[in-house]
Amino acid sequence: MTIDRRTVLAGLAGALATPAIHGAHAQGAWPNRPIRMIVPFPPGGSTDVLSRVIGEHLGKELGQTVVIENRPGSAGNVGVNAIAKADPDGYTIGVSTIGPLSAHIELYRTLPFNPLTDFTYLADIYEIPNVLVVNLQNPANTVQEFIAWVKAKGEGKASYGTPGLGTTAHLSTEFLSRRVGMQPLHVPYRTGSVAVQDLIAGRIDFMFDNLPTIIGQIQGKAIKPIAVSTAKRWPGLPDVPTMIEGGVPDFDVTSWSGMIAPKGVPAPIVERLVAAHIKVGQDPAFVKRFEELGALATMKGPEVLQARMAREIPRWAEVVRAAGAKVD
Repeated sequence: MTIDRRTVLAGLAGALATPAIHGAHAQGAWPNRPIRMIVPFPPGGSTDVLSRVIGEHLGKELGQTVVIENRPGSAGNVGVNAIAKADPDGYTIGVSTIGPLSAHIELYRTLPFNPLTDFTYLADIYEIPNVLVVNLQNPANTVQEFIAWVKAKGEGKASYGTPGLGTTAHLSTEFLSRRVGMQPLHVPYRTGSVAVQDLIAGRIDFMFDNLPTIIGQIQGKAIKPIAVSTAKRWPGLPDVPTMIEGGVPDFDVTSWSGMIAPKGVPAPIVERLVAAHIKVGQDPAFVKRFEELGALATMKGPEVLQARMAREIPRWAEVVRAAGAKVD
């Protein structure tokens, strides 16, 4: 599935329209029962951990329990599709990462949902960097030393782990590989946390991963950080340089996520959900907790999420095409 910027902007403009009123019976005393939050990745990864923090604070704000439901598969597509297909009564919301809302449009030949038309957009919720890390036995300490080490090992000899095809960990490595001419071996895992254990054990050689997944291992000096993927140094890792500082121009990858719901949630419920997310994001304790986990809480309204999608869809389409990556 390919899409140009004009189509993206047109789709987003349509999505900005006031949500249609469906299921009027749900409006009155909403919420009068627990709210389900679908997380499209397994327990223990960065998306799951951060979503649980959001769910806890959101539940307090709305006066109802927010129940986390993990629906992993296909780099987030399974869970995001479950959100799209849920009843639009305000009792199902969910998290989508950068993949299903942007990169997967070009990466996957077909998707079971349309990111531009099948959702109610609630909030832009957080940003996290990817970090290039190696095991402690690796001799490289800089980006250029790392690149030279991978090239010296030869094609397919240096292995890297990811949480799966189409994740930013995968696409970041593909992007780097094409830019510098290295050819490592991709080893996809079910979760980033499992991959990092194999990195520590020396069963794989390196990986990009979301900081919240690996912050404990970095702080505990179980793995060695080489660079962060963002354009500027990350506040939580002030001594770790960027990929750009390491000599890879224009390398700027920020993982982000948004809160979405099925298309057609009644407007009054959408308004309450949006307001609740923004209020949670203004809580200093919430912001501090995210910082401790290696994430930046954004918690802005749907227009911020949709503007981000408009920027990121064509950007990732270019990266996917340059990498020659395609998933059936």
